[in-house]
Amino acid sequence: MQASRAFSVRDAIASGVTRGELRGGAWCAPAHGIRVTGSLGDTAADFAEAVRAAAGPDQFFSHLTAARIHGMPLPARLADDRRIHVASPTGRSRMVRPGVVGHRLKSEVIEVDGLRVEALPDAFVHLATILTVDELVAVGDWLVCRDRRQALSVEDLRDAIRRYDGARGLVRARRAVALVRVGAESPQETATRLLLVRGGLPEPVLQHEAFDERGTFVGRLDLAWPALRLAVEYDGEGHFTSHEQGERDIARLRELERLGWTVIRITRRDLRDGGARVLAHIARVHARLSAR
Repeated sequence: MQASRAFSVRDAIASGVTRGELRGGAWCAPAHGIRVTGSLGDTAADFAEAVRAAAGPDQFFSHLTAARIHGMPLPARLADDRRIHVASPTGRSRMVRPGVVGHRLKSEVIEVDGLRVEALPDAFVHLATILTVDELVAVGDWLVCRDRRQALSVEDLRDAIRRYDGARGLVRARRAVALVRVGAESPQETATRLLLVRGGLPEPVLQHEAFDERGTFVGRLDLAWPALRLAVEYDGEGHFTSHEQGERDIARLRELERLGWTVIRITRRDLRDGGARVLAHIARVHARLSAR
């Protein structure tokens, strides 16, 4: 399938396209003064390409649009929000177009796949005007995850908050960054950790590595209290990617049990009611093991 490309009307005419051709069925107009040609796939991606073509050389993507370009984990409730966030430097005019949210920002700008986008710490701060505290913590955990090629530090996020002193959303951003931890590998793991801590349990160790008597690595545990040999594992959808992987996981759990570990496995279903039932169960097990 031919990829769609966006042009300003002025550039298209300069390249030899007539106004009659621009009004033909081979072109669509997702924004005033912009035409997209080629086979249209994801309409949001096509619209973003159109906005990119319309943007000035000093404008860039921000907020939710920057988060999507960077691949940040966003809540499902925002899946249908396809507005494009475009920012101009402070002192310049905001972009005003249907379907576009214009901003004036002093962000650091980087290039991602040929697109001008605000840098990761700046996007984190600006998401505080859109996300809840817990949703923002999930983004923060993703940003500082060691498995990411360009992982940030919690201090990087604090520095960004300080740079935007007086901006909207900073109270929420500060509350979120205080809860960000290195080690969570999914938004569900973040939600589980927050549930446990807010439920009065001591903060668990993330991605704890367990070894047997000979020092052989047995496995990593999502959330653990090593002194109690108690762990909580979040099993996401598609946890078992193959029959062989499932068998290895069962063998790992048996070995952990032999070593004295109690492993509580939870799923998305356990979090649907706010996690009250599974929290009570984990708290009971934690209290029992603590009393030994």
